[in-house]
Amino acid sequence: MISSDLTRVLEEVYRAGAHRVPADDIDWPQELHAAVFRALNMQYITRREIDGSVRFSLTQAGYRAIDAEVPWGRILRQRMRDFVRAATGR
Repeated sequence: MISSDLTRVLEEVYRAGAHRVPADDIDWPQELHAAVFRALNMQYITRREIDGSVRFSLTQAGYRAIDAEVPWGRILRQRMRDFVRAATGR
């Protein structure tokens, strides 16, 4: 079982879209910042900088931690788009 603060962080990312959510779309109160770092360290979420903006995504472990189903179709489509963009140089 994970702490309530960590659960709040994961559920907030999940509610905001779960995959490549802009940091500006997530409203974490100051008291949850430590839980955000713990979620990153425990690899429940990832943090990426894409085109100058920070984006958060739940990992498989993050989905499992909050008993949510992984939306493989959406993740696969996004990865394919990224692959095509990289291949075409856009």
